[in-house]
Amino acid sequence: MTIQRHEGHHREIERTFTAVRAALPAANFAAFDAELEAITHADVVDLAALDSFLSGWWRIATRAQNRDDWQLMHHEADQIQSGRRPKGPTLAEVLARRGVQL
Repeated sequence: MTIQRHEGHHREIERTFTAVRAALPAANFAAFDAELEAITHADVVDLAALDSFLSGWWRIATRAQNRDDWQLMHHEADQIQSGRRPKGPTLAEVLARRGVQL
């Protein structure tokens, strides 16, 4: 098995609220804003929830930088959910074929 590296010219996204939001696809702005507002307008701001929020959206923004991969992932997920494409084996099934017991 080999690892295929993507040789892209993607810029590193700074892990700040402004930079992450700017790097998101426009379709995600409303969800980002709504979730951020819910966290920050609480009586007491949960800093762990705020950090988790930023980390999660940063991962989405990072993955969304490669639009082709992002669209392919959504297309394949839609096919699996609609039943047009069978689900692949589970991780446990793949490992079992290789003799690994969980």
